[in-house]
Amino acid sequence: MSDGHFVYTKVKSLEGKPKVFGGQCAGLVQWYTKVGKADTWREGIQVRGNASEIVSGTAVATFENGVYPNRSHGNHAALYISQDSQGIWVMDQWTSKPSISKRKMLFRGKNSDGSFVDPSNNGDALSVIIHE
Repeated sequence: MSDGHFVYTKVKSLEGKPKVFGGQCAGLVQWYTKVGKADTWREGIQVRGNASEIVSGTAVATFENGVYPNRSHGNHAALYISQDSQGIWVMDQWTSKPSISKRKMLFRGKNSDGSFVDPSNNGDALSVIIHE
């Protein structure tokens, strides 16, 4: 943990490695950090715009009302790498993805009802995982 964040400092070394812990997105952050079970995760600071407060390798996820929804789709967890004006670079996995790899989650904003557009692929939807 770094400043209350769960961090895997060798995040860039994961590129191309085999998926872990069943291939689910949450499994990646659970395997490489001590973040624990998803039902214990709480929402920390939003990732977008807070690059100076988030180190590479920090566990991040999408949240609803401060908790991780933990559904089979429509939510996501990953390891943060960096961000720019267009989106957030993460290291992630999911069951149909061939291996662990990095990708850019573009900023996609919110729907008219306030929910995030396509949260599993939306950099705006990511927050740091913390425990209370």
